[in-house]
Amino acid sequence: MRTSLRARRKWGFIEGSIEKTKPESSELEDWWTVQSMLISWIMNTIEPSLRSIVTYIETAKELWDNLKEQLSVVNGPRIQQLKSELAHCKQRGMSIVNYYGKLKSLWDELAIYEPILAFTCKGCECEIIQKLHKRREEEHVHQFLMGLKDAVFGTTRSNLPATDPFPPLNRAYATMVQEERVKTIVRAAEERREVVALAAHTNFKGKGQDQNKDKNLACSHCNRGGHDSSTCFKIIGYL
Repeated sequence: MRTSLRARRKWGFIEGSIEKTKPESSELEDWWTVQSMLISWIMNTIEPSLRSIVTYIETAKELWDNLKEQLSVVNGPRIQQLKSELAHCKQRGMSIVNYYGKLKSLWDELAIYEPILAFTCKGCECEIIQKLHKRREEEHVHQFLMGLKDAVFGTTRSNLPATDPFPPLNRAYATMVQEERVKTIVRAAEERREVVALAAHTNFKGKGQDQNKDKNLACSHCNRGGHDSSTCFKIIGYL
C-alpha cells in the first residue's frame, strides 16, 4: 500500500508531511478531494469482514493510524519464525534458483522487521551504515553457501569464502548457478555413456546366447546341427 501511494505521490498525506490546507485557501476543496480518494483506496483494500471495525474518519492519516493501532501485531513471534526457517533452510531437492529465491524472500521479510538502524546525527563520516549493510550481506552469503548440497557443491562452497576480497551475494549466487549448469551437463553426458554401454553389452550378450543356442540345436529330420525341424530346408524348401 505504501509503495502504491508513493508511486502516486500521495504518501505524504498518510505520514503527515503534507498538512491540511488553510481554511481561507482556494486549494482546500482539492485537499478534501484527495482525502476522500485516499480513504476510498484504503477501504477497498480491507477485507469486508473487517470494515465494520473501522469508524467513520474524514482524513486518510487518521484512518491509517486507526488501522495500525487496531490491526498491527507484535513482531517478535514472526521474527523468531523467520530466523528458525532461515536456520533450517537447505537446498535439498531444489535447484539453486528456487533455493536462493526462498532464502531471498525470508531475508527481505526479516529486513522489514529488523531494519538496519540509521544515525540521526549530522556530519558523520565513519560510514558505519555502509559497513553494517556489508556485514549483513556477508551473513547472507554464508547462509546461502551453508545450505547447499555438500556432496555436489562441497568443493566450490569451501573455496568461495576463501577468495579475497570476500565475494558479494550476487557473485556467489552466479558462481553456484554456473557450477550447477556444468555439473548438469557432465551428469547428462555420463548417463548417455552408461545407456550406450548397457545397450552394447546387452546386444553382445544376446548375440552370444543366440550363437550358442544355434550350436546346441539338432534337427530331427536331417540330423544336422544349427537348426531344428521347423527351420529345416529339406522340409520348408530352399529359397
